[in-house]
Amino acid sequence: MKKIGITGGSGFIGHQIISLLLEKKYKVKSCDLAKPKNFLLKNKNFQFKKINLFDEKKLSTFFSDVDCVIHLAAYLGVLNTEKNPLECLDTNILGTKSILNVILKNKIKKFIFSSSSEVYGDQDKFPIKENFEYKIKSIYALSKITSEFYVKSYAKKYNFNYNSVRFFNVYGSGQKTNFVISKFINQVSNSKNLSVYGDGTQVRAFCNVKDAARGLFLTLIKGKKNTVYNIGNNDEPISMYNLAKRVKDLSNSDVKIVKIKFDKSDRPKEREIFKRYPDLKKIKKDTGYMPKISLDDGIIQLLK
Repeated sequence: MKKIGITGGSGFIGHQIISLLLEKKYKVKSCDLAKPKNFLLKNKNFQFKKINLFDEKKLSTFFSDVDCVIHLAAYLGVLNTEKNPLECLDTNILGTKSILNVILKNKIKKFIFSSSSEVYGDQDKFPIKENFEYKIKSIYALSKITSEFYVKSYAKKYNFNYNSVRFFNVYGSGQKTNFVISKFINQVSNSKNLSVYGDGTQVRAFCNVKDAARGLFLTLIKGKKNTVYNIGNNDEPISMYNLAKRVKDLSNSDVKIVKIKFDKSDRPKEREIFKRYPDLKKIKKDTGYMPKISLDDGIIQLLK
């Protein structure tokens, strides 16, 4: 397997997995609506084409010679998906179906779908395992779990192999500032107070994008067929208030931490998930994946 097709390759995780694949001497073909970074375009083993997810004809031609497709393209962001539910549903569900049709037309035998830990919603037991019940709290989560079922059903009917990977709170260089760590980094870098939603007791476990890309790569080369994996870093679950304090301390800043009511934030309280961190035993056992970058090291890298 030496030629990989990627949708959404110009995105945050896309750039990292493409860089890693090229480093490992794979050939990569990426489609997106935005151009990737210039250093990728200069690589002789990389091809980019601007293609809409719903243009099956162009997608089929572009991906006609790949061994696997990694589907990263999606409609993202809490505020974005809640304000534009139809666009979220169409892009994430019907866009996935479009890519699956391309898989069939080109008889591609492997497919990796980028899902989300949002599908778990609020759980009662921790860490969260792949077989836990889905507790949907958002349009975005609904779009992702529906897409997972499309992937599973297509694979069963048309006989190709798949993996669905559920990312847990990925952060790092290049992420937009509407995600919490990048938001805090942006605020402290501009000497602005750090804004925490609600009482700040919400718990997450954050995974650096380089670790997330490595988990995706290991799934590609070692993942068991037709299997779902959590990808994240469960070493340091942390509350949002303590995360803000960590960013403040590591930046040696004197900004304040300010609590903001949910009705003044980008999400309603009923949409918030109050505790979430992954069980990684399955992916560790099958692929040897181990996250390497500590939260402090990841934050310090972003503060440089």
